Amino acid sequence: MKVVGKRTQHLKPGLSTPKESLERATVLQAQVDLLNPYPRPRGFVFRARTWKDYELWRQSQSNPRLW
Repeated sequence: MKVVGKRTQHLKPGLSTPKESLERATVLQAQVDLLNPYPRPRGFVFRARTWKDYELWRQSQSNPRLW
């Protein structure tokens, strides 16, 4: 394995505090949301009478974030 340079201390696993990890995760999630072509859906409840109805509904959705 070829290693070039060293990882910075704040990126090494286990060396950051939970607060720093949460802040980094929040920034990464915001960046991912900008790249995602599908909008984040509002919360809702879909009730299907049968599993077959649910599968048909799920297959008809174009936004993969809904399931």
